[in-house]
Amino acid sequence: MIKVENLNFSYKNQKILKNLSFSIKKGSYVCIIGENGSGKSTLAKLMTALIPIKDGKIKILGYDVGNAENLLNIRKNIGIVFQNPEAQLISTKVFDEVIFGLENIACPREKIKEYTEEALGKVNLLKYKDKLISELSGGEKQRLAIASILAMNPDILIFDEATSMLDPKNKKEILKIIKELNVSGKTIIHITHDRENLFEADDIIVLSKGELKYQGSPYKLFSEDENFVPFILKVKNILKKYEIKIDEKNINMEELVRIVYENIT
Repeated sequence: MIKVENLNFSYKNQKILKNLSFSIKKGSYVCIIGENGSGKSTLAKLMTALIPIKDGKIKILGYDVGNAENLLNIRKNIGIVFQNPEAQLISTKVFDEVIFGLENIACPREKIKEYTEEALGKVNLLKYKDKLISELSGGEKQRLAIASILAMNPDILIFDEATSMLDPKNKKEILKIIKELNVSGKTIIHITHDRENLFEADDIIVLSKGELKYQGSPYKLFSEDENFVPFILKVKNILKKYEIKIDEKNINMEELVRIVYENIT
């Protein structure tokens, strides 16, 4: 579905990406991680044709992203949600924001209302369709950013640190939406610093200083590099000594605290 071949990118004589090559399967959930400045966001912008490819190749569903003739097909099939929703919301009203994207891909006018309401319903914002965007909370704005992409029904969704500015409650809601989208068949690319998100992934891509350092399963990565081991897994290993078992694949921080509390009181 996605194939990156010998991709290089430089900005002001500084190499950001260095000879990247990897592929992503249709319907998979992939996390991309790495230190600040490792090239994660630049890679996302190249995949979505927001910045031009000058050296190397990216193919999305067989379309060459570097070919300007493919731009409409690329943007119909891949969408991106950024860290700060304010950076991508351009309308004043909720309903108008979702309509804007549909108009840009030449959606039939008779379908616009249907697709807009369907997308807002998926992120639980339909009741706010006539509300001003300025009246929404940070979490609601992020859900609106997701709805504006969902309305166009892309096969691939990139979330670039999309939960990093949210409080725990809103973060949990967005992660739930992301997981549901993957279960429904969407290919998810989740750029994140949060180690706890890695459990959900089918595949992990690790970038370091613009180079591909690892691609494979989460648990293989955890076994090879303790720097990537999530906190919950570290706690599990400690609790194992006391014969307290937890399923780290299906647990959140609240559940972890409950298990620990019940076993020490």
